[in-house]
Amino acid sequence: MSNIIVLDNDNFSRTLYNPEEQESAAIVVYFSASWCLPCQNMKPIFEQLANHFEKKAIKFGVVDIAQSPILAPKYGIKSVPTIAVFKGSRLIKAMPGEFSLSKAIEALNQIFCVN
Repeated sequence: MSNIIVLDNDNFSRTLYNPEEQESAAIVVYFSASWCLPCQNMKPIFEQLANHFEKKAIKFGVVDIAQSPILAPKYGIKSVPTIAVFKGSRLIKAMPGEFSLSKAIEALNQIFCVN
């Protein structure tokens, strides 16, 4: 999980919008909880997803909703696991539930227009 940033209440906003970067970063955030079995099942898929896109200008982060309970409601995340895609500080897509790596790659390719 080396290329995945652990996000919390303190660093989430700074990660979404870093004034030092010229352009707002795209960030894919995995909302999960340690007690959630589907989240545990999706964790390796999210890690593979981050590895798949590691050469692209996309950041990946993970939020444990038990550790940072205000973040999910703030962005309208109603269930875990959910993969949320942000551009700048705006949520542009939320993908709740479990799905395969190929479906996750396909969804991100569509969002970021990656071939």
